[in-house]
Formats: sequence, C-alpha cells, structure tokens
Amino acid sequence: MSDRNELAKFDRKAYRDGYLQAKVRGLIAYQIQALREKTGLNQTDFAKKIGKTQSVVSRLEDTEYGRVSVQTLLDVACALDVALVVKFASYPDFLFQTRDASVTALQPPSIQESIAAGGVQPSHQGFSAAYKRFLQAADGDQLGKSAQSYSSNDNEQNQAGFAMYQQNIATPALRQAGGR
Repeated sequence: MSDRNELAKFDRKAYRDGYLQAKVRGLIAYQIQALREKTGLNQTDFAKKIGKTQSVVSRLEDTEYGRVSVQTLLDVACALDVALVVKFASYPDFLFQTRDASVTALQPPSIQESIAAGGVQPSHQGFSAAYKRFLQAADGDQLGKSAQSYSSNDNEQNQAGFAMYQQNIATPALRQAGGR
C-alpha cells in the first residue's frame, strides 16, 4: 500500500471480503505448490510425503478451492518440518505481511535447514525483522524511534516496506487510537 487512499478502498465490504478470500486462497495454493516444488516432487509423490492423495494435493494447489482445513495445513507443515502461522489480523497488518508472494518467500526453510544455517533468527520471509521489532516495541517507549533504527540490519526492500508501513498506516493508526 502506498498511501491511505489505497487503504480506503478496503472500506467497501464487498471489495474487502473478495480481496481477503482471493488473497488467502491464492497464497495457500501458491505456497503449497512452492513447497512441493522445493521438495522436487510431483503431486503424487508429494501426496505420499504428506499422507494425502494426489487429488488432495491438486485441490490444495487450486486457487479457487478454498476449503482447506487447518488440520490439512498442519499435516503439510509437520511432514515438511516447517511451522504454520494462522491468526486473525488487521487489514494493514495483513497487507504488509502478505506483500511478498515470491517463490522464495513461499518456501520457508525447514527446521533442519534453519539449524544448519546457524540459528533461530527469523527469516525475512513474511515478517521482516524490522517489523517484528516494531511489534515488540509497540508496548514500550520505543515507538518514537525512526523506521531506520528499527531496520538497520534488514535489506533495503524490508527497510522501505517498514518505513512505508510506519509512515502511512501504523503511526496514523496509533495517533487515532490515542497513542504517540
């Protein structure tokens, strides 16, 4: 989102609901496909790996399906040794967190890959480290710090995304809510 005018279109319920449903269905389908491609498996072999049938994998990779259960997503996560995050969020947070639908962003490292890479640092996929620090600081006095200080160790794309988020969405929302 580049400004509040773009966010304003979400004031229309029909637009908001349609966008949410299409985005979530699409991201789930694309991520299942990206995860399958990361394993190098076809749908049939991937289905065996996750304890499902090929037709289930086909449905999971269909952006129009939309009837995926949390249990199925948990089964995929457990079979691939990756975590699953399911949570309700504000629209600004949702838009920020789902902005990157690149194949790389949709292929999180497994726990084994994370350990081999040396640790428990969060990846820059989905949530930037700067955004996580911003959320952690939301309860404290650090809200007045600049986006640059929060994102000093992040790449330029995450710095720009965080700065845009703070300037256009988070700071005005905090002011409206009586924050700083």
